[in-house]
Amino acid sequence: MHNDELVCFCSKVTAGAIRQAKRDGATTMDAIRRMTGVCTVGRCKELSPRGR
Repeated sequence: MHNDELVCFCSKVTAGAIRQAKRDGATTMDAIRRMTGVCTVGRCKELSPRGR
């Protein structure tokens, strides 16, 4: 997955942002959520062009 590829469609978080959060010390999903906003809106499945 490329750094600019969206992982969270509702919050518009990229794979690169998640990787950066991990480099910045995030070791749990909760820490990644706090640092990036990923998985906080809950509409990714609905907004994803992939339908998943």
